Amino acid sequence: MKRRDLGKTILLTGLALVVLFIILFPVYYIFLVSIKPSATLATTKLELIPKNVTIEGYKDVLFGLGGEKIDANFTGTLKGEYSISGNTLYVQSGVIEGKVKYGPFTGFTFSVPIKRKLFSVSGKVSEPINIEGEIIITKIEDEKIGFAIIKNVTIYGQEFEGMLKGYIVTRNSGTLKFSLLGKFVNSAFFKYFKNSLILAGLTVILTLLFVIPAAYAFSRMKFFGREHILYFYLMFTQVAGGLGIAGLIALYGMLVKLGLYNKLPALALVYAAGGVPFNTWLLKSYIDSISPDFDEAALVDGASYWQIIRYVLLPMALPGIATVAIFAFIGGWTEFILASLLLTKENQPLSVWIYTLMGSIGRGIDWNYFAAAALLFALPVFIMFMLAQNYIRSGLTIGGLKE
Repeated sequence: MKRRDLGKTILLTGLALVVLFIILFPVYYIFLVSIKPSATLATTKLELIPKNVTIEGYKDVLFGLGGEKIDANFTGTLKGEYSISGNTLYVQSGVIEGKVKYGPFTGFTFSVPIKRKLFSVSGKVSEPINIEGEIIITKIEDEKIGFAIIKNVTIYGQEFEGMLKGYIVTRNSGTLKFSLLGKFVNSAFFKYFKNSLILAGLTVILTLLFVIPAAYAFSRMKFFGREHILYFYLMFTQVAGGLGIAGLIALYGMLVKLGLYNKLPALALVYAAGGVPFNTWLLKSYIDSISPDFDEAALVDGASYWQIIRYVLLPMALPGIATVAIFAFIGGWTEFILASLLLTKENQPLSVWIYTLMGSIGRGIDWNYFAAAALLFALPVFIMFMLAQNYIRSGLTIGGLKE
């Protein structure tokens, strides 16, 4: 019997490993593609253990400049030859050395030559001449400024202050140097990552604001039609989803009429509304497993319904709430159709951007770049599961009171 049990254990373990390998192999394969130097999928051989490993794909995704406009405020100094006449400072030839910070860290530094610029000043001008303003860079070539505009410029020192008359335009002159943080913040990945994070975060917050009170009401309160409303709730959602294109056209028209087109909060509200029926049903089922005796004890102590939700049910229902939050986050993070329809390029999330990377299929798509971007796109969802698993697997004791 022991040998037979051992054989069954080995057989079932082997079968489980085979199934696990089949499920995870696509993820492993795309990981292999992301760390290979080859940029063409057709020439990428199937190697379970790669020989040549590189992280250039991840570097390009995380720190590759997107080639789009950079608009940032800077501080720095103004040096050069200048003369003062009355309340006007005339810079014959000089250099602006500026620094752009993202939080407490330096994003990039730049140096731009200027000639024949006038500043209106008040006070006694003395060195150093500090300068601050806004720089807009639209063209970069090998850490050289191809085209940039510097505006809203002010200068100041210990006993003076002044303002530039007009603005500064530089073409094919000036240099700039990015830190790793600066490259990341100005990369295409970060731009769309930020949009996705805002969209998914708002979706989670709005979903919980709607779902928690609704789940509590369906689970604890008695009102007319309670047994049928939630079923209708779910059925209506499925019917509405089946309308497909007609529903999208109606939604698009409504948001445009209301002035909510290309608004991330509006799209997050749409996501939350779409997930409310299922998530309400899910959380209601979890709250049903919590003994009503806890609510009654709180009511006897004088607690209101909101206090019961906040201080009694929320702590005990954390596993259910965490599950709802994960579903809401995944929905907001991975949704593609509505995001591509209701948002313009500057507000689109990572899901749409990754799809645009597929636009060059058949024309030399950079597969290791695409694979790295896809894995980085999936990483936040994995982190969400890791952070919430303690609540889901916590094994809270529910439904017991001391006699």
